[in-house]
Amino acid sequence: MNQPKNYLARRADRTVRLACDDQVWSRADVLSIDEYPWYTAGLKQDTTVAMLYDERAVYLLFVCDDKHISAVETHPNGWVCKDSCVEFFIAFESEGVIKYLNFEANCCGTIHLGFGAWREVRSHAAPEVLDTVEVKTSIPMPTKEEFLTDDGWWLAAKIPFEAISKMVGSDVAPKSGDTWRVNFYRCGGKTDPQYAAWNRIDWPEPDYHKPEFFGTLTFE
Repeated sequence: MNQPKNYLARRADRTVRLACDDQVWSRADVLSIDEYPWYTAGLKQDTTVAMLYDERAVYLLFVCDDKHISAVETHPNGWVCKDSCVEFFIAFESEGVIKYLNFEANCCGTIHLGFGAWREVRSHAAPEVLDTVEVKTSIPMPTKEEFLTDDGWWLAAKIPFEAISKMVGSDVAPKSGDTWRVNFYRCGGKTDPQYAAWNRIDWPEPDYHKPEFFGTLTFE
């Protein structure tokens, strides 16, 4: 197994605006989703992630190079993973059982939020929980077809700790020095579905639902 990667989540020093050009993101460390454990052919397109937090939420900014941007899923908790998509998984352990939350969003901002111990056993966020999660994207349309001028997109998200707590069933309020086990992912959509990961997954076929391969996130 590869050595787990580590990321330091910086505390925001001002209000976080969900925009790629907000100067608040300059405070954040930047990681790359640059592992391709199931690569066969096609473009390996760059993806970076910046993360901040405050007492209310975690904030994510994904920036994706993309020559083939596509999305068809418009239903919350639908199959956004089949579109041009980014994902953030968090593992929680209780009484020896590991369960994990999966946040997924396609390039148009449709969200999928689930929690459970296995891929086949997931509970999906209720509408009132999904409504508290905010997403902004550079492609503010319900769907997106590939186009010759495609070159990239960004997505920013605010995930309240209250929403995570409701999914997990216990209070989630990280303090300075706390750690989470996490992974970040990128799906390529219809063309070049690279299944990229931040922390490499040593598995014979594409599967992001493997918390044993997650890396470590530490809160500043």
